[in-house]
Amino acid sequence: MSRGIPVAPSDQFHSAIAAASVSRLPWSETRLMSTPPLSCRVLPFATADGPRNMATDAALLDALVEKSRGDAATAVMRVYEWNVATLSLGYFQRAADATCDPRLSGLPLVRRPSGGGAIVHDQELTYAIVLPPAHPLARGARPLYHAAHAAVATVLADLGLPAARHGDLARDRTELTHNHSDHVSKAPRTFLCFQDRDDEDLVATDLGHKIVGGAQRRRAGVVLMHGSILLARSTHAPALPGATDLGAANVPRARIAERLVEALGDRLGFVPRRDDLDEHESALARDLEARVYRDPAWTFRR
Repeated sequence: MSRGIPVAPSDQFHSAIAAASVSRLPWSETRLMSTPPLSCRVLPFATADGPRNMATDAALLDALVEKSRGDAATAVMRVYEWNVATLSLGYFQRAADATCDPRLSGLPLVRRPSGGGAIVHDQELTYAIVLPPAHPLARGARPLYHAAHAAVATVLADLGLPAARHGDLARDRTELTHNHSDHVSKAPRTFLCFQDRDDEDLVATDLGHKIVGGAQRRRAGVVLMHGSILLARSTHAPALPGATDLGAANVPRARIAERLVEALGDRLGFVPRRDDLDEHESALARDLEARVYRDPAWTFRR
């Protein structure tokens, strides 16, 4: 991965955007093509608890909204894990539903800024991508899911586990599946994300087990995408096998994170550069962590 590559000035950034196009290939070959490539800040692989992880992602979203108004916005991505098994709620979920399963009720609870179902962050990796409004993949949900999940599928294939879109593998087209459009299925949503099936989810090709899920949040044209990669079965959700349970190689998570950053950069048309939170982002994250994500009023707002 390249280090120290400067951010393109505003005029170069918008020239790159104008030259960019999303390939019209099948989802597994989807990638953004741009000349010159777009710059993307990549934050270090990190381990933290739920409130800090969510506050950091929310701060990146807020900061990019502010920067977008000044035409100096650059995409940001990071891959991270959780230092204690944690149950994260989707933005719209009811906290009371977390008490239905005794294996979940004792876990620390945090509410995400993004939607989707609840996730047991235990044997998994989470990634966050924040795109400015001018980025082509920020303009609609589905192309971003296609590009990001194609990148994750590449990483899973490297580990020896073929994966594909659930929507492509569904044999019975009368099955009611959910999608990330305005359509609302009549089938009830399950509480846990990895018990649910969405057309854009990644599932193990041979057995159909869900391995990757994602959710997005948009504000003022900026998009935050969360993705979760289930690596192994958790004792808190034993019915949900992870990638290594299904045959993927068991390698250090930091190495998976590194390969994921490379694959996402390739698919999203980025030239990654290493970076850290700047002072403003750090201050935003500290404020959001204390004022929002550690506040029970936020967690139990629904």
